[in-house]
Amino acid sequence: MKAVKGEQIFLTTENKAGKLEEVAKLIKDSQVNVRAIAAYAVEGKAVFELVTSDNAKVMECLKGLGSLEKKEVVIVEMSDEIGQLCVLASKLKDADIDLNFIYGTTSQAGASANIIFSSSDNDKALEVISN
Repeated sequence: MKAVKGEQIFLTTENKAGKLEEVAKLIKDSQVNVRAIAAYAVEGKAVFELVTSDNAKVMECLKGLGSLEKKEVVIVEMSDEIGQLCVLASKLKDADIDLNFIYGTTSQAGASANIIFSSSDNDKALEVISN
């Protein structure tokens, strides 16, 4: 299990049919790869959390769609083995680290997946995961 600090883009925009396609097309047209995404609707707004190969470029191409922020996250690469999420969760619990949010990518059998999260202490989380 490897962990690094990273940055995600947090976009809040109007919630309507086709918004995912609009966001995805703008990112594709800017020639940037989406490495992880979480999206959901809350109180009539669409919220996108994105980790990309070029966040600065994506921030520029999404300007005008809504509220944009960068947020520090921890990106954990974990192997495709039963119980790996439990190992991560136990390390964080034992260090009394509270999560603000967490989401992950999928993987093919034998490959690795990424878990993205923000916590009450990202520096401590990195230390705990690395040990």
